[in-house]
Amino acid sequence: MRIDRPGVFDLSDEQYHADPAPLPSLSSGLVRQIINRSPLHAWTACPRLNPDFAPRQSDAFDVGRAAHTMLLGKGAGIAVIDADDWRSKDARAERDAARAAGKTPMLVAQFEAANALVTAARRQLGAFGIDLLPVERNELAAFAQIDGIWCRALVDHAPADPRRPLVDLKTCEDASPDACIKSVTSYGYAAQAAHYQDVWEAATGERRGFRFAFIEKAPPFGVSVIKLHDDEADDADWMLDARHQCAEARRIWGECLRTGQWPGYPPRVAVVGAPAFYRQKWADKAPIAPAPTRAAMEAARQMMAPHGDAA
Repeated sequence: MRIDRPGVFDLSDEQYHADPAPLPSLSSGLVRQIINRSPLHAWTACPRLNPDFAPRQSDAFDVGRAAHTMLLGKGAGIAVIDADDWRSKDARAERDAARAAGKTPMLVAQFEAANALVTAARRQLGAFGIDLLPVERNELAAFAQIDGIWCRALVDHAPADPRRPLVDLKTCEDASPDACIKSVTSYGYAAQAAHYQDVWEAATGERRGFRFAFIEKAPPFGVSVIKLHDDEADDADWMLDARHQCAEARRIWGECLRTGQWPGYPPRVAVVGAPAFYRQKWADKAPIAPAPTRAAMEAARQMMAPHGDAA
């Protein structure tokens, strides 16, 4: 299929990731590859451009993906493998076959843990006023042109009420607010939020708020819902820089599509300075000079006296 007009569409996981826009479209993941790494990394991660593209696969990724699917009621199917672990040849063969069929493989114990996560997360999300039902409002694919560039975003949850914010789910090890700040910084989630807001607005005309819901993957499956501070007059603002990053990513993406050139890191030596925490770490460990002896103190006193010791 091909999407040649702006709008919001209910696509399968496979259809969305095949990128049905008229030209290779810019996702939030590709925005972050361009900004944090290089255009070449974005090209490598784009199935429309890279003929050797292979989707990311790992056991840890499978668990998060399955929980995501179970919470939203949409997405790739799940294949429960009746095994205690992946060490046997038969279990690995079933796992690989499930992935090849576009499903997420899970061990029985993992599936039971994911069910517990879903139950706990739904209850806690409800306290924030987030209801992931009906499923028709989940995993909605927004497509639109911004600055002449086709962009896309797969929104986890978009309430029917346009006054309500878009919601993106993140499974994690630690959902404390401090850990969430680190994740936002490390993974460029501010740029993701800006990209989703921009694409949704271009596709629908609605300027929506945005929330991240971080959900721990282990008991007690704690949940934190995060709103990134958005005030250009405030030093704590996340979003002004994020919007500039998205605009720059669109410019670079368009130029690379036009020229067919996808540069990697610059071919020059990067001189890197030691960060403050590294210097402080050494300062904290530096040996402490021994206290001077009485004889040394006396010698120093006599040397500093104007005419020697007159006594």
